[in-house]
Order: sequence, then C-alpha cells, then structure tokens
Amino acid sequence: MLEMGVLGPVEVVADGIRLDVGHARQRDVLAVLLLEVARVVPVDTLVDRVWGERPPAQPRNALYGYVSRLRRALAPVDGVTIERDRGGYVLFADPRTVDVHRFENLLGRARTTVEDDAALALYEEALALWRGRPLGELESEWADGVRGELAYKHEAAVLDRNDRRLRIGAHAAVLAEPPPDGVAGERAAAQRIEALYLDGHPADALREYETFRSHLAEELGTDPGPRLRALHQRILTGAGPDGDLSAPRQLPAAPPSFVGRTEELAALDRMLADRGAVAVISGAGGLGKTWLAVRWATDNVTRFPDGQLYVDLRGFDPAHEPVPAAGVLRGFLGALGVAGRSIPSEPDELAALYRSLTAQRRLLVLLDNARDTDHVIPLLPGGSSCSVLVTSRHGFSGLLTTHGASALPLRTLDERQARELLAHKVGAAALAEEPEAGQEILRHCGGLSLALAIAAARIAAQPGRRMSSVAAELRESRLDALDTGELSASVRAVFSASYRSLDSQCASAFRLLGLLPDGGIDRAAAAALFSDTRPLRALCAAHLLEENPPGRFRIHDLVKLYAAELLAETDTPADRLAASTRLFDHYLSWASAAMDRMSPHEPYLRPRTARSAGPQPNFAAHEDARAWLDTERATMLALAADAAETGMAEQVIRLSAILWRYLDVAAHYHDALTLHTTALALTGTGTAEQGFAGQAVGMALFRLGRYDEAAGHLERALSIALDRRDDLLESMVRNGLASVDDMRGWRKAARKQYKLALAAARRTGHALLEGIALCNLGEHYSWCGHHQAAIGFLEQSGRIAQDLGSAGLGAPVLAALGSAYAGLGQDDKATRHFQRALEFARTGGNTNVEVATLNEFAATKTGAEAIKLYEDAQVLAQRIGHLHERARAHHGIGKTHHTGGNHSEARPHLEAALAAYTELRAPEADDVRALLSAVRRPGLTC
Repeated sequence: MLEMGVLGPVEVVADGIRLDVGHARQRDVLAVLLLEVARVVPVDTLVDRVWGERPPAQPRNALYGYVSRLRRALAPVDGVTIERDRGGYVLFADPRTVDVHRFENLLGRARTTVEDDAALALYEEALALWRGRPLGELESEWADGVRGELAYKHEAAVLDRNDRRLRIGAHAAVLAEPPPDGVAGERAAAQRIEALYLDGHPADALREYETFRSHLAEELGTDPGPRLRALHQRILTGAGPDGDLSAPRQLPAAPPSFVGRTEELAALDRMLADRGAVAVISGAGGLGKTWLAVRWATDNVTRFPDGQLYVDLRGFDPAHEPVPAAGVLRGFLGALGVAGRSIPSEPDELAALYRSLTAQRRLLVLLDNARDTDHVIPLLPGGSSCSVLVTSRHGFSGLLTTHGASALPLRTLDERQARELLAHKVGAAALAEEPEAGQEILRHCGGLSLALAIAAARIAAQPGRRMSSVAAELRESRLDALDTGELSASVRAVFSASYRSLDSQCASAFRLLGLLPDGGIDRAAAAALFSDTRPLRALCAAHLLEENPPGRFRIHDLVKLYAAELLAETDTPADRLAASTRLFDHYLSWASAAMDRMSPHEPYLRPRTARSAGPQPNFAAHEDARAWLDTERATMLALAADAAETGMAEQVIRLSAILWRYLDVAAHYHDALTLHTTALALTGTGTAEQGFAGQAVGMALFRLGRYDEAAGHLERALSIALDRRDDLLESMVRNGLASVDDMRGWRKAARKQYKLALAAARRTGHALLEGIALCNLGEHYSWCGHHQAAIGFLEQSGRIAQDLGSAGLGAPVLAALGSAYAGLGQDDKATRHFQRALEFARTGGNTNVEVATLNEFAATKTGAEAIKLYEDAQVLAQRIGHLHERARAHHGIGKTHHTGGNHSEARPHLEAALAAYTELRAPEADDVRALLSAVRRPGLTC
C-alpha cells in the first residue's frame, strides 16, 4: 500500500515503510510535484515555488539534482515515476495515493451524499488525513498561499461535518470539540449555539449568541446573519428544545437602504393577496431577488399571524451544494416547535408532519435561492392557508403549471511580407509544394515574425520534414509549437518579458484580455472589463495591445492565447467569472441603450440590464446607435457563444432579447438564428424567456425560408404565450405564424392569425405593436387583392407611425400602400409611396423592407425599369440570404424577359425561381412552371 502526504510533513510510505526522500529542500520539490500530481510543472514554476525570492546561483542545476535523487528514492515504488515533459516535470502516480487529492475526493463525495450517516463517515475519513502543518518545512509565499487555501478547505469540511451532526441529533459531538475563539466565523458560532440549544442548554446558547453578537457589533459594526437570527428567535420562542409549538419569525432583517421596486412590490401584493398563493421571483443573480422578497415579507408580517419560515436553499451558491429538502424540513419542524427527538428521520415522514403542522396555519414560507421545481415542491406547506414566496434564477415552469404559481433578464507582417519571409526560410520550392500547409502556418503565426522564424526553423532543422507536420503542431497547440525551450527563441518567453514589466493592475488587465472572444475591444468595454482605462496605455506601450483605429484595441491571436493561459493559471474561477460578467453586462447595457435609440417605442421587448462598470452609453442619434451595433455585433455574438458554456445563461438570454429587432431588420439572419437558438436552449421550460426566444428563432428561420421549422418554433412559443396569458408574446408569435401561412398560400389561416395578433396587440396597450399588426393585416389584404380594405388598415397603421414618429413602422406601411394603390391602378400614387418607403428603409437600415419594396415596386414597372429594380432586389436578397425575396426577384426578371419575347434571358431566371420556390414549397412554383412551359428551349423551333 502506498501513501504519499503533504497534509503534514512531506512523506512517502510504501507498505508501511517510510522512504527516505531526502533533506528539506528535496522534500519541497517532492511537495510541489505531489500537489500537481499527473500535471506538468514548468521548471521556472518549480524554482519559484521551492526557493521563492532566494534561489541558488544555479537553480536549474540544483533542481536537476533533487529530481534525480527523488527518482532513485521512488524507484522501488510501483506506479510512481518522475518524467521530464514540455519544459517541466511531472510526477505520475494514482492521485488517490496522495493525501491532499484523496481529501478533495472524499469531501466531494461527502457533500453529494444524501444519507447523513454515510456523509459523516466520509467527512471523518477526510479530516483524519491531516497530520499537522501542510507542506512540512517548505517556506515561501506560494507555500503560505497553499496552506491558507488548504486551511480554508479544512475549516469548511469541519463545518460541513458539524452541520450533518446537528441534522442527526449528534449535537454532543459538536459540543465535545473545543469552543471557537472570539473571532470564530458565524457559521461555527451558530453550530455551537444550536448544539447547546439542542442539548438542553438554552440559557447557555443565548449567552453565547449575545457574546458573538457583541463581538460582531464592536469589531465589525454588523449584525448576525439570517441563520443566527433565526436560531436566536427559535430559542426565544421555543423556550427550550421541548417547548410548545410557537410562531416562528425567521425572516432576515430587511435591507435598510431598499428603495424603488414599487411596481414589483405592488405585483407581489396582487399575487399573494389570496391565501394559499405561490409566487416566484425569478431572474439573474444580483438583481436583488432576496432583498425584494424580504422587503415585501417584512412589510406584510401582519398578514401572517402564525409566523414566517425562511431558508436559503443555496441553489446557486458558488461555494456550497444546494441544501437538501430533508435538512430544511428538519429546521422548519424545529422552528414550529417540534422537539429534536420527535422529528422523523425519513424524508416522507418529515414532509407529512410538516404539511400537517402547516395545514391550518396562516404562515408565509420564503424559499430563497431555490434551484428548481423539485427543490421546492417538498417544502410547500399543507392546506390552503399558507402563502409561499420563492426566489430563484430559474423560471419554475413546473411550479407555475402544477401549483398555479404566479411569476413576476507592432503591426504584424501583412500576408505578402509573411509569405516572403517563410519562403526565404524554407525555400520557395517547399512553399510551392505544400501551399495549403504554408497558408495554415501563415495564419497561425498571424504575421508575427518570431513565430514565422520558429516555425521555419522547425521545418529546416530536420531535412525532409514536411510543412504539413509543423502546421499540424500549430493547429494542436500554437504556443507549445512555438516554444523552442530557449528564452531567446520562444514566443512565450517574449510575451512573458513584456508581461513581467507590468505593474499588478496592468498585469491583471492583460490576463483579462484572454477573455476577449475575437481579440478586439473598444475603450468603453475595456473600462468595464478592467474597471479603469489606464492599463490600455501601458499595454499598448508594452506592445501587448494595439490601438487601430483610434479608440479600438486589438490583441494578437498568439498574445491572446498567452493571456488566456496566464488567466487560467493565475486568476480564480470566481475572478474570471466576475470579469466575464462585467464585460457581458457592459455589452448588454450598451446594446440596450442602442436599441432604445433605434427602436424607442419597443422598450417592452428588452429586459432590464445592469449598469456598465465603465462609461455609460449615450447615443446621440439613431445612426450612432446603429453604427455601434454594426461594429460590435461579431464581438457580442462571440461573447454569447463563450458565455453559454460558462454559466452566464441569463446574460445570453437577455442579449438575444435586446438584439432581436436589430438582427431582424438588418437582415443578419444567420447570426440571429445562432444567438436565439443558443438563448432558447438556456431558457427554462414554459418561461416567458423561452417563449420570446422561440419566437425569435422562428422569425429567423422564416426569413431564411425554412417555413416548417419556423412554424414549429412559433407554435411552441404560442402555447407558452397562451399558458402565461402573455399578450405581447401572443401578438408577436401570431404575426409570425400568419406570415408563414401567407408564404404557404394559406390565406384564410393567415388572416385569422393576423386578426388575433391585432386583438392581442391592442390588449397590451402598446401602440407600436398595434401598428405592426395593422400593417401586417393591410399587407395581407393587398396580397389577396382586396386593395381598398388594405388601405383602410394601412392608414390606421400609418397614423400610429406618424403619431409615434416611427420610421421603422412607416417604411413597411408606405411600401404596403404602394402595392395597394398599384392594385387599384393608381400608378403615380404607388410610385410615390414606394419611393418614400425605400428612402425610409435605407435611412433606417431596414434591409427587410428594402428588399421587399424593391420587388413590389418592380412589379409595377415594365421593361428595363422593372428589370433594374428586380436585379437590385436579387443582389440584396442573395447577400442577406432571403430565399423568398430572391425567388421573387428571379421570377420577376424572368417574367419581364418573357413578356418582352427574350426567352433565352428568361429561362435561367425562371429556373432559379422555380428551384427556390420548390425549396420553399411556395404556391408561386406553379406560376413559374407555366411560364417555363411557354418558353422555347434554346435550339428548338416551333
């Protein structure tokens, strides 16, 4: 049996025999390798951790000697070796043989074990691995940091174990431990106070509570947290562990500085007006869900004469696992006056007793930070007299559905120069022989001369070595492939020299550049990411960042890879997540402000956003907002793709909602489909967020001509809208479904949906939404040939557009009026409306309206004038990927040529139109077939 330890003196024990692993410094080397077992530790890192700021004259030689002797010492042990790998050393061994890794494993298993007795056994086994001061005699800043982290984990393990002890009534074991000192953490103090209370010593428990409360007030100027206050209240009202049933008062203190949220508080008043009501406050972390819930509960305590129960379920706590329902029920039963020895052990019995005790009481149950519906359901009280308020980051569709709950987001070488350098190094013949490999090498090196030189040297160093092998190495790991092991000829070393010249603030900022999804950032976003713009100047001065054009900064791909490596090695996951959140929140804030300028009458489409940590957005005009969105679109989409994998679901969902209108009118259909699909996958089932994301996906698919898929998403979104009685979502979805039906030629079904969309829009009270529905309905009547009726609807929509000053609504209204007047034979009037629609669409950047208007306008013309308009529409539709408008343009060109007798010009366009209409399964395909049958094939005679 092999045991290797760092949780005390560094040692290796094989089959009960302690091996001689050398003197203190040699054991220090072993300690570092054991902590990083099975992972490569670079030589420089080993030197720094072992000697700190006082390395010997030749640290590498000393290190080589220690490693060599350690290899000999460990030689008799099967399965343990020390190998040289990628500029460092790695100790290969089973991590379970190293006490610190076994400790982590046992803790992980203990925290996920539901059965308390089994979990306690795992905790005891883990804590028994500690033999003294970790890392033995190793003294360095790094060692102190490791010890501090290990001490924190040890303390957390002890506290977690004691929570389990208290759960099963083993309070005597908690009391048997030395009492915490005067600066003990609140959790430890709460455990001891609870143990005293459960052990029949309420007076001692109250004395310890008062001592700790005084310490907090005098030393820290704060009050005890919710757990201690609830425990204190429990002791007071219970008058001992075996006291009578009492009215629990577990609410945390309301936030003293709480302001605003008046609408939300009023909404909670309505939702919880009736007995037995359940309300769910959902949203992203940091929105103040708990504060809002506690504020409302505190303001309404008189409505719940039998008390208030409170628990932090820790559903999204970054440091702890969610609190199991059984543990919560034990606490609730205790708060309701049930003696510890009378509390059942089985979960079903716990829940049954809890429901019985609450069936006739007028209680408020506040379940804070819940993870999901399953987390909450066992904690719902019995009967219909209690009210429940839940906070969570999820929408709890199951709770809404099943329990009727109410729910309140240097300049690098250019390609020619780089190619010349590579050709000079490897020879023009070699480059010509493998052009694809050469191009890949150029791309990976990004015009960086040193990178190109290293890559070329790797090719030239081995006669006969092909460029494709180096390209493959670069593809797998660029920085490793460009590391020669020599400081003077290593990309990492060059970057490192610049990095080490930075002060701590700028070094931190540089590492954060590794978060940039596409390597670019503007000044405002950098200010939000760094919390300052000063590092920008220092990073540019160090040539780690380039400003081009003014106000926008870009980091080289290789430098970004290096920054990302440093970020992963140096910064904690929490710090990385906080920085990513700052960056994303900045883009959400600016994007929302840009959309407020672009579409000021649709604030209801955009969720609330946090303020940017940098400068606040201030777009002077529509054009400024649109320019910012166009510039930052790729960055935001790349950021969303990364964020979807790093736990920032709410931000992705909000970005989808904020950018929906922009991506649609600007005809970025593929970008829209990617973003909205990502957001949809992150939403909770049946939530409003899922409905709006589904609608966004459906409309992107509709623009791309994928009608069946679009209808599927829109129908699911409609179901959510109807379930939630969400008129806004219903109107938007029905407009989409009607558009799909119209494209399929299902006019009757389309008209029904358009009218229902209009009714829903009017219920919302949103004028622009009503105007959109009226415009869609008028356009539909025009398509059906009912031009006079169409004009009636369109004029109503136009008045709304004029009242609001909305060019975004005015453009499609003008275009539709042009079609209607053309249908009535009023060509001059039609032309004026089409021309104004094109002007509005182009000024506002509404590509959807522009391409459709070009086709509609062309249909009113003949000969060369019609063909020119159709060709403009065809080019635009091809660029944006709008299949139906491309088909209409080809159809129109072909038809115009056919009418003019130019059959050879007509046929290719008609064939293109037929192919597109067939793919769309559009009814216009029959018209095209009829035209094609009348077109003489080239070379044939009548």
